Amino acid sequence: MGKRSHAKGSISYQFIAVPKLLIASLEWQRLSFRGRALALDLMGQYSGKNNGRLCPSFEVMRRAGWTSKDQLVKAKRELLSTRFCIQTRMGHPPRTSEWLGFTWWRLDWHESMDISATGWPLGDFFDLADVRIDPNKARKPANGKQFLSSAARTDTPPKRPVCGPQHGPMEAQK
Repeated sequence: MGKRSHAKGSISYQFIAVPKLLIASLEWQRLSFRGRALALDLMGQYSGKNNGRLCPSFEVMRRAGWTSKDQLVKAKRELLSTRFCIQTRMGHPPRTSEWLGFTWWRLDWHESMDISATGWPLGDFFDLADVRIDPNKARKPANGKQFLSSAARTDTPPKRPVCGPQHGPMEAQK
């Protein structure tokens, strides 16, 4: 029998894993399309061992389809203004380029980084208040009145304690 190149049920191609909490966050939704495009292009550079060494230089981004330095600089500034993207090394052209890292991945520290290995804000890319979704926000009741929480409703009788003997439920005696 031939040797399998990948395990059964696994995906045989590379992919980018993006946390759902990030996509649902207000910071991600407020990014322009160029900011999101730059984030996805930088995520495409991630190999599993190089977070913090993602390079947003124009020479590298040209291979990803970027044609304007001005648009790239605007996207970079916008991305760096968020909590989920951090600059790990300041670039000094033409010798060294700047590096970025995303906070939902662990930092793969390198000695040429301008930040320390400790203090990396892992998981600091969302607020639970940002991603809380109210399912009744867009829903309107048929009678035009507002929904009340179960604690504020007055049309339901108060529940009495119920005990459960073997032959069926029975109301507790007062």
